[in-house]
Amino acid sequence: ICAFPAPYSAFFFFFLFFFLMIRRPPRSTLFPYTTLFRSAIVELPGDFRVRLSSIEATEVTRELIGVMADYGEKICPHLHISMQSGSDSVLRRMRRRWGSQRYIDRCRMLQERLDQPAITTDILVGFPGETELEFAETCSVARKVGFSKIHIFPFSARRGTPAADMPGQIPKKIKQERGRELASLETELRDAYFASLRGKRLRVLVESPIDDRPGHVIGTACRYAPVELRGNAADCGQFVEIVSGKIREGRVIGVTSNLPCAKIKR
Repeated sequence: ICAFPAPYSAFFFFFLFFFLMIRRPPRSTLFPYTTLFRSAIVELPGDFRVRLSSIEATEVTRELIGVMADYGEKICPHLHISMQSGSDSVLRRMRRRWGSQRYIDRCRMLQERLDQPAITTDILVGFPGETELEFAETCSVARKVGFSKIHIFPFSARRGTPAADMPGQIPKKIKQERGRELASLETELRDAYFASLRGKRLRVLVESPIDDRPGHVIGTACRYAPVELRGNAADCGQFVEIVSGKIREGRVIGVTSNLPCAKIKR
């Protein structure tokens, strides 16, 4: 995801395609791939930002985090790291390449190097055989990491896949109940993260006017928080520095101000 100056748009999308094609290289080549990202994108001139998303925990390396830290003005302090489940037994049934502690450790590594990075994820509820204890383990890991957003998906069997024929298929009602419980936890974690940003300076890309609030626009902060602020259609597509204020209906209320405020370190 990228806010990019027009002259580089075609180049960027070509690179994005290439980047996605090589996004799962052998472990020994992870550093060169990070070097490619550094030299081909973030060292370009111009006022833009890049947001990395949909990567696996195994791809969150010290080299990648180092590039994010070194180029904080261009790379958003946010990663979307797919988790799927916080239960090791469920992850094994899913044949994932990480365990819950490894996932937590990679997130901790990111949080230790960057100042208040946003971490978002995907979680699948109701995978075949998922017990109440396994679901509780997922909720526990979500709390430990402190996600700012969770994309929640109920398991849906696809014909011809191993999971479709696994024993212990979860009833729809239970999947819905677990989805609601996880959604409630996501709201709690999101609001806690947004509250932790209060009084801090954030860079926002203004995206569109708010139809039912004349004189107000909405945009997305570098830390993947939706921000409401005063403005009009002429501001769309522009970067604005705001001070993060209170939370209203899942949005950060931003105030443009010249007064001193705590500036988040990149």
